[in-house]
Amino acid sequence: MTLLPSYLVAMWATVRRDAAIFVSYRLRTVSQILGLLFSLTTFYYVARLVRPDAVGGHDRYFAFVVVGIVTVAVLGAALNTSQNVRLELMQGNFERMLVSPVGPAAGVISLALFPVLYASVVAVVVLLVAVGIFSIPLSVAGVPVALLVAGLATLAFIAVGMAFVALLIAFKSASGATWFISGMSLLGGAYFPVKLFPGWLRWVSQVQPFTPSVDLLRHALVGARLVEPVWLEVLKLGAFTAVLMPISMVMVWLAVQWSRRRGTITEY
Repeated sequence: MTLLPSYLVAMWATVRRDAAIFVSYRLRTVSQILGLLFSLTTFYYVARLVRPDAVGGHDRYFAFVVVGIVTVAVLGAALNTSQNVRLELMQGNFERMLVSPVGPAAGVISLALFPVLYASVVAVVVLLVAVGIFSIPLSVAGVPVALLVAGLATLAFIAVGMAFVALLIAFKSASGATWFISGMSLLGGAYFPVKLFPGWLRWVSQVQPFTPSVDLLRHALVGARLVEPVWLEVLKLGAFTAVLMPISMVMVWLAVQWSRRRGTITEY
């Protein structure tokens, strides 16, 4: 068996294991979907209070924020890879990945796959509910484009998550992942347009991958206007992914080597 098929088989085995563990907690899916539905209902009525000139009317704001909510859920799952690695370290499973042919970097990526796939399924359910109950104008023609954008954005956020994994392995702490996704979603325009920011803060939205991700998804799914051309947004997102992924993989490798030299690889 060649190298790539071996990696894919190992990753799929990890996904199956994580799925089997997840479904053993039967109420988790229900509680998470209910939580997202409560958020939708809250923002539906908040949208009644939004001034019409912010994004083009109450209904347009609600469609705007629905896409932001599901984007945060999916990309947050990709970014929280460090929490999955933390559990593997506590259970004594991560060391098996280190000595396996897959290696640490591919092993970390495989741990991110099931949470991302699950969050994507939940996001689809929430979008369908938003269409059926709240009548948001979802564009079916834009779904294929949205899937491609979501895949590229997920890779970028897995790369960011791997950087936090490197910190976890090296320093036994990666508590910044939660506030990082909160900050990126806030400054990237998940819940309100970036143009409402003061000018001195608006630049932050242009130097992180969340902004082009959510902008492109809104453009594809609900027809939101883009400030910049589509090709430029895609280029920025692709550049973030191309730059961050190799850096994060090297960071994980260096963290593993450093922890091995210190004899702390099995500690948490």
